[in-house]
Amino acid sequence: MSFTKETKDEIIQYCNNHLPEENWYKKQFDFILDEILRDRLIKEFKAIRFAYKLYEGIEATEENLLFEVRNQILAYASIYEAVIENVLEEYYSDTEEYELLNNHVIPVKIDIPKDKMSKLTQVLEHDEKNIVPFYYAKKRKEKTQVRFDDKCRTAEKIGLVHSFVNDKGIIVSLPEELIEIYSYRNGIHLIAEQRKGISYEINLSKKAYRRMKPFIEQIKEKLREDGKYTDK
Repeated sequence: MSFTKETKDEIIQYCNNHLPEENWYKKQFDFILDEILRDRLIKEFKAIRFAYKLYEGIEATEENLLFEVRNQILAYASIYEAVIENVLEEYYSDTEEYELLNNHVIPVKIDIPKDKMSKLTQVLEHDEKNIVPFYYAKKRKEKTQVRFDDKCRTAEKIGLVHSFVNDKGIIVSLPEELIEIYSYRNGIHLIAEQRKGISYEINLSKKAYRRMKPFIEQIKEKLREDGKYTDK
């Protein structure tokens, strides 16, 4: 049996309390030109904050707290990746850094006729191994071959993300922390959780949320500097 209407209204009011208005979210992601992606990011961010308030309201503990924390990290990591990937492609696809990120030099085997290959085989032999003729060529990477840490490092080289000093006077490497957040997303499984403990997950989920503000601010700052974005 579901909650009564009164209970539902109370829960929704609690979860929405102190959360930003719709226009705030739109302003945060107004540099994302792809409307479909921008709308998806806004919905994801809103859902993360709503879910956080929900679990806060029920004072979740143990496995319920772990579930909430894990999903916070997953959701924020997805936002970080989507934003970095989109900004690099939308605004900096003509840069050397983007070119290096998405291409690599690989050996390509030369297709030689059998009669000529037979002669080459007799000559091109080393340590009882056949030497295969090939040349090096630049090839576009498959999308799945472009790792998040490489995207993040590329964004750092361009100047989209960088270290900053927090309100406690501590130098924070934003690129390193983004990579840490994303690597946890990729490595989530029960054994890893047992090794690291719940306190690590809680701290990382807080970090994933708190780094969103400087992350967006730094990207907008760089886009302004390069004449690619103006405040609306």
